[in-house]
Amino acid sequence: MTMINGLDTRLKKLRHDRHLTQLQVAQAIPISSALISAYELGSRVPPLDNLVKLASFYNVTTDFLLGCETKTPVSLDGLAPNDKNAVLTIIKSLKTKTTKD
Repeated sequence: MTMINGLDTRLKKLRHDRHLTQLQVAQAIPISSALISAYELGSRVPPLDNLVKLASFYNVTTDFLLGCETKTPVSLDGLAPNDKNAVLTIIKSLKTKTTKD
């Protein structure tokens, strides 16, 4: 089986960044926690359907999981709706400023 360079690390980092256990991720997908562990250890590669489910769960693209994107996603999970709107407004403002410079 061909391993995908860095997939294991990205999956583990996404889970840790969200303060989740392997069991919580497994229940949300739903797959076994043993599979989540195997994906994070790099001993198994998720099939396409599980890769899509993981990307959707973590709110990232499959390209990011596969290492095709170099941008690190920023999660707004856990923020109040007003705080999410504030962050999005700041990002929009910064993008507008960058295009004017």
